[in-house]
Amino acid sequence: MLKELVHGRDIRIRTYDLGQGKIMVEGRLTDQRHRPRKGESFQGAFLVHDMVARLVVKGPEMRIQAVEAEMPHHPREGCTEVLPWMQKLEGVRITRGFTQKVKELVGNSKGCAHLTSLIITLGPAAVQGYWAAYGVDRKELTPEDPRIRMVVNTCYLWREGGPLLQTLRDGWQGRSEKDS
Repeated sequence: MLKELVHGRDIRIRTYDLGQGKIMVEGRLTDQRHRPRKGESFQGAFLVHDMVARLVVKGPEMRIQAVEAEMPHHPREGCTEVLPWMQKLEGVRITRGFTQKVKELVGNSKGCAHLTSLIITLGPAAVQGYWAAYGVDRKELTPEDPRIRMVVNTCYLWREGGPLLQTLRDGWQGRSEKDS
């Protein structure tokens, strides 16, 4: 099958430890068109979008403390009008329901579809980045730990009654029996 590249979207995410239980997760989204539309002509790739979003997140509750967004390249003059609206995300927690909350606050006509998509993608990356920066030994975790509650039912393996929770509970049970 012959295939011709017509569009490419790249999303790159990096997480930085800011100290004191805080991280900054930074994402960049770029869209490139590889085929001109009618009436256009260009060689190679044509940059359509270049957007950056940064979230400063405080753990372990994973609350967004600060939001920055920029559009170094955008297709329409009015695109950047939505950038200040991203501040509505300050105070939002990255937990179950994060995607819906982002859409409610800055989705559809309240923002930019591409920037909203990028910010939604930053959510799980922030969780991974926080665990990389501030993860603890499983032996230190308890059933009440907010870091455990944060991941319950976020995927198949972390479902209630699933293998990962069961392994942790077995460990907690074993520790409780030893302490008795």
